[in-house]
Amino acid sequence: MLLKILAMGLKRYLSYPSNRFDGLLTVILLILEIATFAVYGFPHPGWRPEFMGLLSLWDMVRLVNMLIVFRFLRIIPNMKFMALVVTTLLDLVKNLRAFAGILVVVFYAFAITGIMLFKGAVVPLGNTSAANTTHDNGTLQCGTYEQLEYWPNNFDDFAAAVVTLWDVMVVNNWQVFLDAFSRYSSPWAKIYFVAWWLISSVIWVNLFVALLLENFIHKWDRRCQRESLSDIEYQRTVELMFRDVLEEPTEEELMEKLHQHPHLHLCR
Repeated sequence: MLLKILAMGLKRYLSYPSNRFDGLLTVILLILEIATFAVYGFPHPGWRPEFMGLLSLWDMVRLVNMLIVFRFLRIIPNMKFMALVVTTLLDLVKNLRAFAGILVVVFYAFAITGIMLFKGAVVPLGNTSAANTTHDNGTLQCGTYEQLEYWPNNFDDFAAAVVTLWDVMVVNNWQVFLDAFSRYSSPWAKIYFVAWWLISSVIWVNLFVALLLENFIHKWDRRCQRESLSDIEYQRTVELMFRDVLEEPTEEELMEKLHQHPHLHLCR
């Protein structure tokens, strides 16, 4: 970094965002390395700084070293197709505020409705007082809500409701939730989950994919159009502009017109 600053100058070095990112990581790594040696000392056979607790200095150094991998992002603008994909995703994120806002509202409405309908409906097996209940997963039917231990997926609070709705939206064993809540509450519970699956998975996910493809195709068409226009050789004179539709006269016709000119006398 110092050699780069000496070669480019500080002002020019800081004018590039990639240099600012690299410089920030380098300074943070330098500070963390000095602090690591100050706390743990120099390495020796019994040096185990990773066991000094969660997010110790050693862990912080490793984390910042992982961030260096993101430096490869600066080559993306130089790769035309990769740059097209990245700009498509960035533009999609910018223009998805309305789409995401409606999705949040629908999530909130279904989560509140699920809490009203199914709060406390599912009781874990460990909390039941039945005398003949067995807690061994081997005695439970394979693939059921109880055997898979999906107890945290419930509607007892808002966070758990959102997670449960997300699992149904991505079709993560959503038939298990239909079966479990229809058994624990009412068979009419299937209508709630089928309605959420239709709105979220069938409509919203496909709509998101359609928006992504539409944005990419639009970007691709504009890029191809710009390239085709750049290859056109623009004609800058009237004669060249209409050259394809004009018919050039023959030499005899030209000579005849010249001889008929009142102020031009040509030798025969």
